[in-house]
Amino acid sequence: MLEDLMASARVDHLQFGDCQVGSVYEVTFTMTNRSQVNAVRFEWPVPAPLRFSPQAGHLHAGCSKDITVTLRSRAAVNLRKSLVKCKLSRIIFQQPVDQVPDWDNHMRTVKWIDSGKSSNMPSKKKVTETDPEPAHTVLEENYQDLDLYISAVIDYASFSSQVKEVNFKDTMVFQTRVFEFDLTNTGTVQLGFTWLLSSDEPAKAVSFANPQSSTSRGPTGTIFDTARKDLSSGGTFRGGSTTESFLSHAYSSSSTYPFSMEPISGIIPVGKSQKIKVKFSPLEVGEFENSIYCQIPNLAPGAQGLMVAVKGKSLLPYCHFDLVESDYISSHKRNPDLGGPNGEPLDINTRVIEFSALGVGTKNIQTFTIMNPTNKTYSYRWISEEDENLQNPSPFMCLTEGGLIHPEKKAEISFQFTPQCLDLTEAFWTFQIPEHAISVPFLLVGRATDPLISLDVPHLTFSSLLMGHEARATVFMINNEEQEFNFAFEDSSCFSEGYVNNLVVKPMEGVIPGMSRLPIDIYFTPKCEGEMNFNLICRVKKKAKPLTLNVKAEGYNMKVEIRCKESNGVVTELSPSQTNAINFDEVGVNECVQCYFTLINPGKFNFNIASEFDGPKSLQQYFAFSPAETMVEAGQSVSAILSFTPLKKGFVKGVELRLKVTYGPTYVCTLTGSSVTPAVHFSFTSHNFGTCFIYLPGMSLYKQTLVIKNNEDKPVNLDCLYTNTAHLEVTWRVVVIKPGRSIEVPITFYPREAIFYKELIPFEINGLSQQIVEIQGKGTEMKVTVLDPENRIVKFGALLPGQVVKRTALIVNHSLISLTFNLITKLNVMELSESKVLTMTPCSNITLKPQETCKVDIVFSPNKRIPQFNEEVTLDYSGCLRPLFLINGCCQALEITLDQEHIPFGAVVYQSHATRRLLMMNTGDIGARFQWDFKKFAPNFSITPTKGYITPGMEVAFEVIYRPTELGKESLHKNLPCTIQGSKPLLLTLSGVCVSVSGVKETVNFSCQVRSKQTQTIMLSNRTNHTWYLHPIFEGEHWEGPEFLILEAHQQNRPYEITYRPLTMNLDNRKHTGSVFFPLPDGTGWLYILQGTAEAPKAVANIYREVPSKTPYVELLPVENWLNKAQRFRVIVDMIKPEKQDLSMTIKGLDYIDVLAGSKRDYKLNFFSYKEGIFSAKVIFRNDATSEYLFYLVSFKVLSAGIIKTIDMTTFVRQSTSASIKVENPLPYPVFFTTDCRVPDISIPSQFAVQANSEGTISFDFQPLKAGETVGRLNLHQSDLGTYQYELNLKALPGRPEKPVYFQVPLGSNQALNAKFINYTRQKTEYACKTDNPDFHVEKIVYAAPGGQGGTEVNVEVNFEPSQLGEMRGNLYVSSLIGGEYVIPLIGLAQYPKPQGPIQIKAGSSTIIPFKNVFYHHMTYSIIVENPAFSVKAVDTVRSKKTNNITVSFEGNTSGHKAPITTKLIVSCLSGIGNEAGVKWIYYLKGITP
Repeated sequence: MLEDLMASARVDHLQFGDCQVGSVYEVTFTMTNRSQVNAVRFEWPVPAPLRFSPQAGHLHAGCSKDITVTLRSRAAVNLRKSLVKCKLSRIIFQQPVDQVPDWDNHMRTVKWIDSGKSSNMPSKKKVTETDPEPAHTVLEENYQDLDLYISAVIDYASFSSQVKEVNFKDTMVFQTRVFEFDLTNTGTVQLGFTWLLSSDEPAKAVSFANPQSSTSRGPTGTIFDTARKDLSSGGTFRGGSTTESFLSHAYSSSSTYPFSMEPISGIIPVGKSQKIKVKFSPLEVGEFENSIYCQIPNLAPGAQGLMVAVKGKSLLPYCHFDLVESDYISSHKRNPDLGGPNGEPLDINTRVIEFSALGVGTKNIQTFTIMNPTNKTYSYRWISEEDENLQNPSPFMCLTEGGLIHPEKKAEISFQFTPQCLDLTEAFWTFQIPEHAISVPFLLVGRATDPLISLDVPHLTFSSLLMGHEARATVFMINNEEQEFNFAFEDSSCFSEGYVNNLVVKPMEGVIPGMSRLPIDIYFTPKCEGEMNFNLICRVKKKAKPLTLNVKAEGYNMKVEIRCKESNGVVTELSPSQTNAINFDEVGVNECVQCYFTLINPGKFNFNIASEFDGPKSLQQYFAFSPAETMVEAGQSVSAILSFTPLKKGFVKGVELRLKVTYGPTYVCTLTGSSVTPAVHFSFTSHNFGTCFIYLPGMSLYKQTLVIKNNEDKPVNLDCLYTNTAHLEVTWRVVVIKPGRSIEVPITFYPREAIFYKELIPFEINGLSQQIVEIQGKGTEMKVTVLDPENRIVKFGALLPGQVVKRTALIVNHSLISLTFNLITKLNVMELSESKVLTMTPCSNITLKPQETCKVDIVFSPNKRIPQFNEEVTLDYSGCLRPLFLINGCCQALEITLDQEHIPFGAVVYQSHATRRLLMMNTGDIGARFQWDFKKFAPNFSITPTKGYITPGMEVAFEVIYRPTELGKESLHKNLPCTIQGSKPLLLTLSGVCVSVSGVKETVNFSCQVRSKQTQTIMLSNRTNHTWYLHPIFEGEHWEGPEFLILEAHQQNRPYEITYRPLTMNLDNRKHTGSVFFPLPDGTGWLYILQGTAEAPKAVANIYREVPSKTPYVELLPVENWLNKAQRFRVIVDMIKPEKQDLSMTIKGLDYIDVLAGSKRDYKLNFFSYKEGIFSAKVIFRNDATSEYLFYLVSFKVLSAGIIKTIDMTTFVRQSTSASIKVENPLPYPVFFTTDCRVPDISIPSQFAVQANSEGTISFDFQPLKAGETVGRLNLHQSDLGTYQYELNLKALPGRPEKPVYFQVPLGSNQALNAKFINYTRQKTEYACKTDNPDFHVEKIVYAAPGGQGGTEVNVEVNFEPSQLGEMRGNLYVSSLIGGEYVIPLIGLAQYPKPQGPIQIKAGSSTIIPFKNVFYHHMTYSIIVENPAFSVKAVDTVRSKKTNNITVSFEGNTSGHKAPITTKLIVSCLSGIGNEAGVKWIYYLKGITP
């Protein structure tokens, strides 16, 4: 089934969820063809509102394709598991699969074509064409559908709310009032909301404000900042009413908004509601109103979002407590059974001040301020409502029980809490302002917690301890608090009952730092037997109860017995109080003698016993005690052995054995004995071969014989433990040497390298002792060369016969040692071997010391023509041959010869004639004229031509005719001359006999392969009384036999062998014909007719070779010329396998080869194959003139080529680098290569094309995500050209820093910017973020969306809040296990603070300016107002990175005018150092008098 072959997104249900109308949503899934054979065509429908991309396409076997589903609807739609069927069809392509490209209906090709416009500029236009679908055939019988379910809800959002307007009750300044209502999602999709202020700032109406003070415009659509910082404010009091504590919101601008929403944004699921809080937090007196708009996306056309109108009025209190609000009462943490002061009910307006103390007896002070916002001074006082008790005083005390508070000023109030127990403590106090009859109840709550200080163990056990021996244990005191504490152990708790035993504690007292572990060492030394118990007490300051540690211990004595059984059987009990003697007497070298010990424990506790030797180190190694250490359990015994194994001859004394019992006695034994060695004599124990030449086969060996003699009176067993190596060989077999006898051990040195050798040959005697023989030697290279490299070829040039030339070669010995050698020459030209033609002096027993030279004279004295020669002169050293130099030259002369000096015509019938062919050959170097003395040929012989000119290398054919004129007469012409210009005449002998025609005695048939031979035997008989001396006469060039034959009288069946040796094959199926005639003394003769069949030749050789693919290979085929003249062969290569032409393979060579007469020449057959396989061919060498040929059968098995090239690629992390590979296509048609690379950091196309008979280039990219080195493999495959393997050496360097982020902000402000980096991972990735400069702040975790080839940009918000002036640098480190690490430089410039304001203050009122200490330490600031009409606290200390409020009061224009008064508020550092001291913050103030 096709469904078994396909997998379309393992999850077949796509859920888009809630979607907005008109918005676009995309989901991508993957279709995979799991079949390894079949290709599939898919086609998705086009149902609205869905769209598939691609909608149709092909899936090759084993391939996959990403499908993107796009959802967009302009109307409400509800899809619940809507079924979409994909049509799948199995298809077959009309071309091979590897030549069919991938296809889908979204593939496009961009082309640039001529636009047809005439212009000086190139006129091209861009045309995008849809790729055509490859030709294929659909197999309808395998039709199948693939189901996909899709769910989505597309609709407009809708909501409901019952609130359109919120009117807050009157609220005190610095307090917050909250109103809650529900926002409900009534639609079918999720509801998103965001609260926005209206375009205007909230309008305010102040009863004492200037009528000209109108509302100011704020930023349009300001969104509440969710990152705003919360400032704690205390409670206020007016007329006895309170509201909940408030949270103020600081904005970057000077305006403050009294209204806020919570949450400011969010998402409400379908059918759910969200609680919305509207907060009113006034910071100044007045009436406020505004409209808050709820922005809701995806509303239906015409629908409006929610608009809430808010109104509120703020009142000025008489006093303000800058006190952190407590939820002790509001959160019901207090016991409801507890009442108020004096048992009365608790006042609902009671304010709570909470104290926390660590430990008892410590003073804890709580400080806060009270502000007088009025314009009059009043007094205050604190009254305790608790009854005074001297025996149990209250832990609470007010340090400032009364005082005055001036207008617009603050008073600092301090309470002290000193707990005496760990219980919760309460006390009631009352705050009063007598001038205004104001009374505020306060509840003081104190909690004291015990310090978390403990010991890591509650008890300690020392177990059983030997009396008089100290034991130590360590316990840890653990402090889990931030502060340090004092501790001390009680002395009396360190003693046991009766003060007999005691513990030692270190340290007895001290200080344990916060959050630390302090080791406490406890030492105990038992003084008596039995069990002991201690209770250690440690008192820790501020801790209610002391720490206790229970310590238990037990003391005991040790009991030991040791018995020794010597080799003679005597058993002795060792005494710990005196020295014990053990004598081993005489022992052979390496012989082992033992004594047996018994270690007995009669006590009730286990003990350990250890052995050690004392005395000369060289003698200690002869002894061994086993086991060296052991434990003997109570009531048990353990056996031990003392071994004595002497390593060399001598007397042993002064060695002691000590047996130490842990916490017990020590037993001392003195050890004595003597050792003897066998008397075996070695002729030498060390030998140095000296410096030797590196061994080569054929050299004489470096050998030395070691003689070993047995001088003992008993046989000795001798073995050699040395393993032969490549450079040293010891000829050895295990032997037994009889008394007085000796053996010889050959040692051969084979130096393999020019290094120093040192070997130790161990000989083992009787399996006990060893004798070491040291062998040394050094290898050196033989460096004998011609002194002048130009003289490595001694050139004589071309000489003439009789000319004598002398040359000199200077030979130098660059070796490290002397050597004696001979100079030899294997002459390939026979003429040079003649006496005194080529001589060298000296040539034998030449001795050269290091760096010494020798002069060798070479004399060339030719007396006749000698062809060009190159003879090698070889150095012969001890059978090792090494070439030194070459001798080349030649002797040019006239050399003209006849191919035969005697032409026997044999028997020729009367009145007929016979013709023979004669060749004259000029094998010399000079041409010459020739002329025959044709008159001497008469009357029976003639020759043509009779004269002429023969050039070098030329052949002249003569025709010699024999016409006998007398029957039975034998014609013999000896030494017929042919005159040669400049040379001796050539002589020719002719013979023949004239016979009458007689019958043929027999026809002899021959058959063999051409250029082979066959011999036939005929039987001859002499029936006469006379001996016959017969001279057989052969006619026909293919036969031969003995030239002389003797037939004795009456000899019968005398065998005569005729050999058929055809040099040419039969032409036109005509046999070779000839005859042999035996002339008899009686004037008759025997005539035998000869017929021969020459068959086609067999293969010269069957050659089989294994060669790598894509590598040229040359096979040398020897070609032999069987004729006595040069031949030219035409070379034909016939392929046997494969039968069809394979263009990926070439096998070729030269079309012709010329071979000299009677010689051989190698023919170079070149073979090359791109792919693996077996290829066979028949290589034929044919002489076109004679049609003769020879051939070879050649087979090549082509193996894999292996690694073709190693490609090195180096780049920085996340930086892409490219490399390219050039691939040649020698075929006459285009080919497609497929790529295979398993390295994830390599990006390469899956396939690429190379045009016919051209070269293609494929480029690939290396983009690593992590630093390091990797080795990978890249394969390019093509069915006709095989596989190309490349090795990739990939190196990723640590990444370069990303683009810096620059900040510029005044000191005291902050700036948030996005640092950007590219995520290249293919999945959602979590990155950890951190900075190395505390002035830069960043979220710890950031998530990156999956990135493709180009990556996805990720933003990381970095907040820069400088702590000093000038430039600050840091690095942002973003790291992930998958995506690697990014380093982003951060550069911030902190400028001088910019002036702010103007800040308006009405007469008789004050304003608060938040001021933050930007430094990393406490700082005291000076606050100065230039105009005395304004007042402010002159000095204030602010903790690090904390914000304090600066209260500025304006008394009004004292001159009586209402004109505004402007001034500056300057804040500067009093305790600043360096550039901190010069920093000032300036605020412009504007006082308005109504």
